[in-house]
Amino acid sequence: MRHRIIHDTVFRYDQPVHESVMEVRLHPGSNERQRCEEFVLTVTPKTVVHTYVDAAQNIINHFQIPGRLTELHVSAQSTVDVQSPAPLPNALPQASWDVYEAMRATSMLDMMLPSTHTQPSPSLEAFMSEHSVQRYADPLTTVQNLNTVLYQTIHYTPQSTTVDSTIEEVLAQRKGVCQDISHLMIALCRRLGIPARYISGYLYHRRIDNDRSQSDATHAWVEVWLPTVGWVGFDPTNNMLTGERHITVAIGRDYADVTPTRGIYRGLANEELGVSVRINDDSTRSPMIQNTRPTWP
Repeated sequence: MRHRIIHDTVFRYDQPVHESVMEVRLHPGSNERQRCEEFVLTVTPKTVVHTYVDAAQNIINHFQIPGRLTELHVSAQSTVDVQSPAPLPNALPQASWDVYEAMRATSMLDMMLPSTHTQPSPSLEAFMSEHSVQRYADPLTTVQNLNTVLYQTIHYTPQSTTVDSTIEEVLAQRKGVCQDISHLMIALCRRLGIPARYISGYLYHRRIDNDRSQSDATHAWVEVWLPTVGWVGFDPTNNMLTGERHITVAIGRDYADVTPTRGIYRGLANEELGVSVRINDDSTRSPMIQNTRPTWP
């Protein structure tokens, strides 16, 4: 499936700021499942944009605007072709559990240890006990069960949390957004000794699908490493495996590694943020849309 994504971000300040420096993680990557055919990043005021690739192979754009400004507009437009992943087996050999023990001495260790937003806690242990979250016959069966448990127990509720909300807060209120549900799943997988990582991207919504997540926002899900299979995407917010509607932008240990925009500036202004995301099925190639503006809340 071919997608056209327009992601607009506007920062407004109630008084001039200067020396703005920003990193942007909005460039979809290319891998065996998806191919980014076109990407255009437009920054207003105009400036020189530099690019580098981090250790997780995420493409990062960064720029600096030394002059004074009261509004900064970042528009990312991309065309991405996504293929459905190969079908999974019904189960994995029970001996698959043994593979994880040896992986602790490899580069996979980062995805097996707690991170900023996936810390273990008494409330996490209580949730595991309450919902029988444990190692079942094989890792695939275990993760499939966990995907469903989170869908059934954590209610997707927009604006119920912030980017800094902890797992404890989410478990206390039993509601959150895709970021929170993904963090919870990652923490539980790692607690069971299964490598798991955070994926930031987009989900293309169709009327025929019963998605809980919002169509006009970024999305987050989890990839879990399974022996003999590799990295497999699970979307606990919508209780499904990832497919051709899931567009990967950045990969990390948790949200702290993949924030779409991150920056600093000099000044004492109050900041207002506006974000707009639009995703369309792009079965026929056409010129990319330019000069779009976000919808303000």
